[in-house]
Amino acid sequence: MATKKTNNATKSKIPVSAKIDRMIERENATVKAYASANIGGEFVIKDIAVVDGQKGMFARMPFRSYKGANGDTKYSDIAFALTDSARQSVQDAVLGAYREALEETEDELPDENESPEQSM
Repeated sequence: MATKKTNNATKSKIPVSAKIDRMIERENATVKAYASANIGGEFVIKDIAVVDGQKGMFARMPFRSYKGANGDTKYSDIAFALTDSARQSVQDAVLGAYREALEETEDELPDENESPEQSM
């Protein structure tokens, strides 16, 4: 029995929040951070990567890799959204948390014009 796939353009009604678990501090790294998303206060997805891709920043859901029968590497999603609105809600929450983490990091850095003694 086939199920009908619909394009749900409305915003997801389930609240999604996210937090950055760790920032990646390497220059030229594609993955900038890893986050966790809390969905409706009842479900958590960990290890969501914040990726700086060719088309801009996006949230990459966790996956596992394995070797196929002919030895090539294959990938399988561990968690994923079933609707466009759910995917967009998770992405908005994760990228919002990343932007906040970047702002906090910038606030903690001493001003370039300030000497180390002045920042204490």
